Amino acid sequence: MACSGPPRDEAAGAGGGGAASGASAVGAAARSGSATGGRAAPAPARPSTGELQIRVEWRDVPVAARSSPGRTPCGTPRAASVAPTTTWGIPDALVLVDGAPRPAAPPVARVTLADCALAPRIAAGAGLAITSAVERPAKLVLRKRGAIDRLEDGAGVPVLLPIAGHTVAAALDAGAIYALETDAADPEVAYIAALPAQISDATGHVIVRDLAPGAHAVTAWLPPRAGQPARTGRGSATVVAGELAELTVVLAP
Repeated sequence: MACSGPPRDEAAGAGGGGAASGASAVGAAARSGSATGGRAAPAPARPSTGELQIRVEWRDVPVAARSSPGRTPCGTPRAASVAPTTTWGIPDALVLVDGAPRPAAPPVARVTLADCALAPRIAAGAGLAITSAVERPAKLVLRKRGAIDRLEDGAGVPVLLPIAGHTVAAALDAGAIYALETDAADPEVAYIAALPAQISDATGHVIVRDLAPGAHAVTAWLPPRAGQPARTGRGSATVVAGELAELTVVLAP
């Protein structure tokens, strides 16, 4: 005997049940993904070292130190002892930081002779390479001057540069300061430090990276030039891991 009432749509019933089941499955999958595959990435490791920015300053630089002391034998103006910024930042100063990391391959200081002058006027490295940019043979003198705290008039070693493009290498004693001089009566001089040091940039700044946390002593040194004596400044800064510390070192006579 047939049942009364409208016929049941089996397909629709199945489809409705499947949709509900599918929604539940999606929700379960989402919850499952949130609990497992969507877990938060591990926090990055905290840095173990910090950085130190050093500003070298010489306040109220006298006019004599900022003025050209005359001309070279080539007729070009001789560089002043120092070229401070408008806020008394001092470029071309040697900066040493106790505890600074040392490179696996220490750099070689490179100095070029051109137009009766030496450039740069101060450099740091474990060795020295001297290059000629003049078209005639040239003679220089490399003189060991001792240490930052006590410069001496050491004996000079002649350095002969035959022609432009020729480079001469010289070995340096670790920790010593050297003067490379032209053979003029009033010679141009470049200073080379066989030390793990940096040179302040045109604004008088140096940034030292990868310093261990803690206190670090800093020494800044401007070599004697153009009748001006050497100047040294000292300070100390505390470095915090993951942060940039700042220090101003003022040069004194």
